[in-house]
Amino acid sequence: MSGPPIYPITVEAPVDDEERNRWLAASGIVLIKAILLLPHIVLLFLFGLMIQIVAWIGYWGIAFNGRMPDLIRRLELVFLRWITRIVAWFAGTTDVYPTFGVERDYPVTVSVEPAPEPQSRLLAMLGIVLLRSIAALPHFLILFLMSFGVLLVAWVGYIVVVFTGTLPLGIHEFVLNYQRWWARAWGWTAGLTDEYPPFTLG
Repeated sequence: MSGPPIYPITVEAPVDDEERNRWLAASGIVLIKAILLLPHIVLLFLFGLMIQIVAWIGYWGIAFNGRMPDLIRRLELVFLRWITRIVAWFAGTTDVYPTFGVERDYPVTVSVEPAPEPQSRLLAMLGIVLLRSIAALPHFLILFLMSFGVLLVAWVGYIVVVFTGTLPLGIHEFVLNYQRWWARAWGWTAGLTDEYPPFTLG
């Protein structure tokens, strides 16, 4: 019996069975980790503004040529992987401080299979007139509401690490599955795939 179909965008993070950094977890409890991420947040905010324009241009490439221009796809992947690393570190999925911009052997990875060509010109046109973003709103509404739960779970994870030195597998998987859902929703909205994301964790 075959399992559920594999979505072309996924996020992976190995379970760290070794002693986790208790001081780093303690810094998460008092929000010092958020302060340490400020350089990333400022740069990623500016990059994110540019990516909105880049993605819109990418829709035109798909509409005319049936495929997203390689440069635009690479820029979108840089953004997606960068924000994934930031969330993973802040939520305690890994103790490795995120790299800036391009990924360099980071333990949390984002895999995106190239979209089959030709890509849907209809979906590209919907992206041009912003209807594609509207179609993804149910996902982002659910993810926004879930984000409060993720913050609470991550905070509990910090406390557990401080006292035990390990992060419970359930917390690791919950945060990771949230990131997978967000990556699928954003990747579809940005035109990295034409396959509408499922409403599910995992």
